[in-house]
Amino acid sequence: MYKKYIVLALGLAIVVASCQNKKKETQTVAASADSTQTPKNLTYKVAGTLPHDTAAYTEGFELYGAKIYEGTGTYENSFISIADTATGKVEKRFPLKDKSIYGEGISILNNQLFQLTYQNHIAYVYDVKDLNKVVGTFKWPYEGWGMTNDGKNLYVSVGSSIIYKLDPKSFAVAGQIQVTDDLGTVDQLNELEYADGFIYVNKWQTTKILKVDPASGKVVGTIDCFGLLSNYAPDYTPKSDDSVLNGIAWDKKHQLLYVTGKNWPLIFKLKLD
Repeated sequence: MYKKYIVLALGLAIVVASCQNKKKETQTVAASADSTQTPKNLTYKVAGTLPHDTAAYTEGFELYGAKIYEGTGTYENSFISIADTATGKVEKRFPLKDKSIYGEGISILNNQLFQLTYQNHIAYVYDVKDLNKVVGTFKWPYEGWGMTNDGKNLYVSVGSSIIYKLDPKSFAVAGQIQVTDDLGTVDQLNELEYADGFIYVNKWQTTKILKVDPASGKVVGTIDCFGLLSNYAPDYTPKSDDSVLNGIAWDKKHQLLYVTGKNWPLIFKLKLD
């Protein structure tokens, strides 16, 4: 009788262990499936357009107050401009005084405007109320591409698959995000915008904006802007092959994504479905 109980107990233990293993296997498969999930195609409606300065080779793009702040690139013609969100009209322009500097992404945090440079390994800091004068500089060891912030930290792209998280007071790297989708790592990350807990990213030389979860680095959605320019500005002739989509700004009040491109004639207001 005692042996029977032992046999029954052993059998029950085996069944329980088998069930637990199957549960673990199911959880592992589910996690694996989630990690390779194809990003959702995010649809939108064009809620409106604004004129855009075609002299602006857009590198950074941000809404602050009722103004559009834009950082532009190229040697000899890098500047920061301020435009009205109601009309798109450029009200002020602040050229970089050193013509050997190539301007890149910008972001506004704690009443300061931060500006990256392309291969000069320096970042500038301005008082957002007066962009005529640089009030600070930081060294940056990589190329500078895009920049945004979450209200506390800065985020910087360098053209690779990594987005760096920075301390705005020291510009020290506080972390990094490896961006991936269902096919693997995603590189050529350019202009950035933080909105409602996600980072939206222009992928250089494409018509796509990627929606990235900063906690995991996963691309959870894709906005394809193919056809925007040809549909709304059919007579526009691009200045070069680099006159591509680049520029994302979030209008939190109206829940609109402002997008534009290098030397584009229009800014588009997108309402995501």
